[in-house]
Amino acid sequence: MQDIKQQCSYEDEIDLRELFKTIWHRKYFIVSFTMIITIFAGFYAFFKNPEPIYEGKVLFEIGELHSESFGTMYLDNPNNLSEIIKVKLNIDSTLPSKTNDLIELSVKSIDKDNIRKELETAIDFIINRHKEKVKFYKNYIMSKQIGKIKIDDNPINKPKKKLIVSVAFITGFILSIFLVLLIDFIQSLKKDV
Repeated sequence: MQDIKQQCSYEDEIDLRELFKTIWHRKYFIVSFTMIITIFAGFYAFFKNPEPIYEGKVLFEIGELHSESFGTMYLDNPNNLSEIIKVKLNIDSTLPSKTNDLIELSVKSIDKDNIRKELETAIDFIINRHKEKVKFYKNYIMSKQIGKIKIDDNPINKPKKKLIVSVAFITGFILSIFLVLLIDFIQSLKKDV
């Protein structure tokens, strides 16, 4: 009974020497497969240039109303204004952290002039909206653009070529070892049959 248990436990154990021996015997396959995968990834990374997409941003400060009866309040709730801009103008807007009166507008496009036009349209929309709200008040601080519209000269979708090639190399290496072990396993099953 003990012999059967020992025999079963020996069959379930992994022999690392055999694994390394198998890998060593198939080293040319591993190197070739890894290099082919890496070369394909290199061609993809260096010759596949997507159309550049640029991003433009502008910061906007929401004005305030000063009333004796209501105190100070913003011309618009920043969260509501952000949603209105997203829905009506299809422009991304975020609220910078730890601020209550700032909103950042951003546009992504392949055309820098289009980015500038869309951001200017959003600014005009906000200012006109707030001019309507302050018509009947005497004391107010009008909403305003902070700084200029900033459009990056570097595209935001620039591929990370070194990373693509590195990941392809590692993936190809691991996959080639897996294939070698799978082939060896299938061959050992054929021998047993």
